[in-house]
Amino acid sequence: MGNALQQLRELNEERTDQFARVRRYFSSNNVPSGLARKAWAALSLAAQKPKRRINWDEIKMLQHLPKSLQAELHRHIREPILCVHPFFCAFDRAFTMQMQQVYQSCISEISTEQGQELFHTGEASTQMYFVLEGTFCYHAERVTAEPSFLSTGQWVGEPVLWMSWKHTGRLLAKTPCAVLAVKSKELQDILGSEGGRAGSIVREYAMQFTRHCHNHSYRLTDVGVEVDTVGKLSELAFEPPLEPTQEDSESDLESSQSSATLTA
Repeated sequence: MGNALQQLRELNEERTDQFARVRRYFSSNNVPSGLARKAWAALSLAAQKPKRRINWDEIKMLQHLPKSLQAELHRHIREPILCVHPFFCAFDRAFTMQMQQVYQSCISEISTEQGQELFHTGEASTQMYFVLEGTFCYHAERVTAEPSFLSTGQWVGEPVLWMSWKHTGRLLAKTPCAVLAVKSKELQDILGSEGGRAGSIVREYAMQFTRHCHNHSYRLTDVGVEVDTVGKLSELAFEPPLEPTQEDSESDLESSQSSATLTA
């Protein structure tokens, strides 16, 4: 707490010093009072402008926390954002340890200024984005529909997690914004190496999602897969595998015998 108060005092002192320097500069250069008032009004407005969100990587002290405490913080901050997505929500409930690796190793925080472009048409995609703060406007290329607006709790660019993908539009920050970026390569390295039930579910969801994209490629965009559809694809991925029936077993046996006969 003492360090925080000291930093606040230093910031206030720096701001006071900057305003004093501007005053002396205007005076020594005989800036007309009308022009000076305009400049002071703009400077005052800039000083009151909300500061952008501070990201994890910008706070070096956090890197010195025990790894276990960093892991707790990552889960507390990132789980509520990723778990608005049906697949990540279900996977987190079923496979907590695997999702903990995702929270720690696959995610970065990005802040943007108003008017800043996060990606553009034709750019090779490397990340999926979840909106933390602010409003984005998405303009799809070669699509006549109105622009899409994305705000807190929405996501964009999921295809890159499961298939090769280039952006089909432009994402522009309409306000100061912040996102969680899920890095596709890191996520594939972690979840793609999973065996057992967890690995089977990841591969099944990836297959279901990719198949849906290919079947609807004529209207697919970075934001083209609806939430309800994602929920259904997730449910399919989590369905238990069907147990082979007696008829299936007999059919497999006959096929095996037939193959052996042909080989002989």
